[in-house]
Amino acid sequence: MKFRWHYVLYMTGFIVLLVVLGELNDYFDSKQRATFNVFPWEIIAALSYLSIGGYLGLPLLIKEYNKTGKWRVNLQKLTLIGLPSLYLASSWFIPTSILPAFLFHSYEELSLGGIIATGYIATMSFTKESK
Repeated sequence: MKFRWHYVLYMTGFIVLLVVLGELNDYFDSKQRATFNVFPWEIIAALSYLSIGGYLGLPLLIKEYNKTGKWRVNLQKLTLIGLPSLYLASSWFIPTSILPAFLFHSYEELSLGGIIATGYIATMSFTKESK
């Protein structure tokens, strides 16, 4: 089995991304406590986790980049999968949400998972098609 440095580099980058996002989240929490203004910092902190989903989809996007052809955006995937996951992730921001109340007992996990899934889906919706 051949040792691949790009896997080590990818995992190191992922760990660095998690550390940076943790520090950003702490910074946004301190801003919320200092200003008593929750919503702009909470939204920015939540949207920063899109980068995890984008980073998870990066190897497949690089494989698509190496193919020949023309870039296409899969709008069906974005609208049918991406928008509902984004809605689930941000439903606790929306005052007239139609989701049942039992989902909000674990809104942090639901929100974080939905945001990461949205970032991954957005990354994976870019493909190359050969002519």
